[in-house]
Amino acid sequence: MMDTYVPFCGTPPIPAEFWTRWLFDPVLIAGLAALGALLAWRADSRRHALAAWGLVTLLFVSPICAASMALFSARVAQHLLLTLVAAPLLARAMPLRGAGVLPAASLFGVLFWLWHAPPPYAATLASDAVYWLMHLSLVGAAWLMWSAILAAIAARPHAVALGLALTAAQMSLLSALLVFAQSPWHAWHLLTTLPYGISPMADQHLAGAIMWVTGGALMLCAVAALVRLVFRGQPGEEGDARTPG
Repeated sequence: MMDTYVPFCGTPPIPAEFWTRWLFDPVLIAGLAALGALLAWRADSRRHALAAWGLVTLLFVSPICAASMALFSARVAQHLLLTLVAAPLLARAMPLRGAGVLPAASLFGVLFWLWHAPPPYAATLASDAVYWLMHLSLVGAAWLMWSAILAAIAARPHAVALGLALTAAQMSLLSALLVFAQSPWHAWHLLTTLPYGISPMADQHLAGAIMWVTGGALMLCAVAALVRLVFRGQPGEEGDARTPG
């Protein structure tokens, strides 16, 4: 944190300036506009596409982006919303093709662990390119995984159950490592959490708890939604393709 590089989301905010830290970077706005145009052109369900685009926009334009510079727990919350809420919505709106459930879930698991490990995490705070590589790879892998799950839910429910179990297990294990760690993983946050009245260890434990509890709750919601789809029929047979949704 002593060099002149400023991370994409800016320097870690103090609480007094938190609500002033909206981000309207031209590259970010262009990327969000491109995503919106792609979804408007190709989405099968405009309702799901709009919800996904709105959530992604909120997570990067709002002060949540700046908060992720100060608090590891905020970064974890951002990632959970991207991969367990926005990505399933993207998969419903515009499914990606060509991957099986288990390979896609394994890829997502590897990337989720990679980008929360200390060296790669530090690299995202030292380079805009690495920062966006992290988010694009995480969201892309999650989008692919949820697309594979939706495609297989009726024909291969056992593969879907195994893929969901694998995802839940790897996230729970990472959560446990964060919660029961005896020292902070990320040097970046050794000073950034103090203005918020919590220690780096407390922030890390909170991150693990958010991943464990909130991540588990979101996974249960996903399972419930998939069960609902099974009772309604296969996702591709709902009759709302290429409609406003």
